[in-house]
Amino acid sequence: MVPGSSQAPPHYMNDFERFAYDEICTVLANVDTYADPDIYALSFHVFDIGDDPRYPVLQLGYNTLSQATASALSASNAEEAKWNFAFWLQNDLQFIGEPGTQGGLLLQAHLKASGIWYTDEEEDADFDQCMQTADRITAYFVEACVRIAQALHASGMIEQKFSKPIPIIVHELEYYDEIAVQTSRANPPGLTKEFENWIASM
Repeated sequence: MVPGSSQAPPHYMNDFERFAYDEICTVLANVDTYADPDIYALSFHVFDIGDDPRYPVLQLGYNTLSQATASALSASNAEEAKWNFAFWLQNDLQFIGEPGTQGGLLLQAHLKASGIWYTDEEEDADFDQCMQTADRITAYFVEACVRIAQALHASGMIEQKFSKPIPIIVHELEYYDEIAVQTSRANPPGLTKEFENWIASM
């Protein structure tokens, strides 16, 4: 069991998801909530290394109310400062899934075993077919992030660490309805309402 987590990874997770869950628990356990007592949200920023869909990465971070307040003058409004990752601390707590790392190797093994992978040669031969596979890779990775977030909440780790439930935002650098939906699913009911309202107002 990982320090800071109240239970082992759920049995339904694959090896990559278990690894990511454990890594996140370990990193969050070491967050200094005395130095940053006003953490109000966590970020699961999803992006592709080199814009290659075969190599998605989860970037873990958090933001504080003091940072949101300080950024408000630079943003369009207080809500944007609070929920747009561009105005967050950019503390880069952990990157999970990077090629060549343990997480990246576990992810690639899972994708290949699931039949959602393609080579450079296959992309050259049938680009459209490979882009359909790329969409499946992205869909899997986002769903994995949602499952990991759900498990973190279900374990009690988030509430134990931050003294209350705080939302985990599963996002890209652009915000649209699907981001609101997946973030809502990643969290307990009602916890992401403010984030969802911000996206709806855009």
